[in-house]
Amino acid sequence: MKIILPEFLRWQPGAEQWAVPVSAWDTGPTSYLRLRRVLLDGRPVAGRNIIFPGVMPVYLLPAGARTSDPAAYLATLGREDKRYACSWLILKTAGLSALQVTGGEHSLELEFITFAGMTCRAATTILLAPLPAHHHWQPVELQMHNSSHDDGHWSPAAVVKELVGRGYRALYFTPHADLIAGFWEEFAGLCQDLSGTIAVFPGLELTTRNSAGHLLLYGLTALEGWQNARKPGQVIIDRVNRLPGHTASVTVSHPFGRPPWPWEDEPVVDYSGLEVFSGLQWYFDLESRPLQLWRREVARLSGRVFLTGYLPSARAGSDWHQVLPYQGYVTYVYLPDSWAGLPWQEQKYFLDLALRRGYTVASRRGGLAYFLINGQPPGTSVTLPPGAILEIKIYWQGVVEGDYQFLLFQGYKNMGKAIWQAETRGAGGGRRPAWKVELAAPGETSYYWLYVSGPDQVLTSPVFLRPARR
Repeated sequence: MKIILPEFLRWQPGAEQWAVPVSAWDTGPTSYLRLRRVLLDGRPVAGRNIIFPGVMPVYLLPAGARTSDPAAYLATLGREDKRYACSWLILKTAGLSALQVTGGEHSLELEFITFAGMTCRAATTILLAPLPAHHHWQPVELQMHNSSHDDGHWSPAAVVKELVGRGYRALYFTPHADLIAGFWEEFAGLCQDLSGTIAVFPGLELTTRNSAGHLLLYGLTALEGWQNARKPGQVIIDRVNRLPGHTASVTVSHPFGRPPWPWEDEPVVDYSGLEVFSGLQWYFDLESRPLQLWRREVARLSGRVFLTGYLPSARAGSDWHQVLPYQGYVTYVYLPDSWAGLPWQEQKYFLDLALRRGYTVASRRGGLAYFLINGQPPGTSVTLPPGAILEIKIYWQGVVEGDYQFLLFQGYKNMGKAIWQAETRGAGGGRRPAWKVELAAPGETSYYWLYVSGPDQVLTSPVFLRPARR
């Protein structure tokens, strides 16, 4: 018998509740478990602070599993993008003041009992740490589902409450096109009504023809004509890019999910984002399939950026349906410093526009890393004469303590190579640059991007550079 808890859980200090996903696995016939008690920092939590089902199902490891270790088996499922359901333990934090719950790490231990009287335990660490505060870079969740005319399991209000507790400043609900059909105006109005601490906006998840992949659409004003599984991906992208207002955009969702995008058979151009962290993903290093694909796509499309303005910016999206654990990915979006105080419609305009332009940084666990080239952030383009000075400033505001490596890449018409690297320990500093680098501008079109590895992984969108005409 093994109880599975996420290895990483983070909320803002002062969050009203913690939603902790739990699942149980066994090789024998045990069917259910009962929660016996919850310990936080070694102290029992009162029952009035706990919401949990009366019993929790126990999943049976299949006979064909290559390992008897449930955690290893789940990793196998993750690589194949299969799914397992979890139960939700809700801890109300308002009554935990006596336990002196403050920022930092806290140990959470769960104790279960079988109907036969056997005790089972599991423990994990909860990190209470705010997402980095920045006047331009706002933390956004770009792919989310709910139970209102969609296939999520929580109400829209419950999802919003959870994301407020995690420190997001904006959220796109992205219902499936065939489920939200006929309810778009109601849906858009609901998003505006739910906005407060967090700004909530309507998006759409659209399946391409023959269910060949999924696209995320942002900046739509109506649903009419967006039929599910009818059009090829490129037709959808071209139509979105031509919409009035020129703020709508397309992101390729879970490129290796269900279904995977047919990259070899149906390559697409002029989309604005590619999810590098999505869903139940287990690998986040430079050799992982999503990051390898992103690097190939940036190289393939780099010659079009100055012609069309579209680039495959780095995106993260949880694709959360409230069945699996919430992954807590963050997409930081570069916005005007007055964005937080604007009316809803203006907030939507600037966020939609920034997504179309690709001003993004993808973060696995909430750390913010970015760089400026002569003052220009990721997603932008710069024109300089060959030999001109590139002043590169690199910034880091982390969430998780640990040892980190920073790699700055330069690419041409290939996947690029690392031209600078550094290491640091800790969670990073504030708004002052952690490092400064000076390079000479090359004589051909190139691009630069930053990758951070360690307890957190962060990938920036590129800055593109072309030589000025003489």
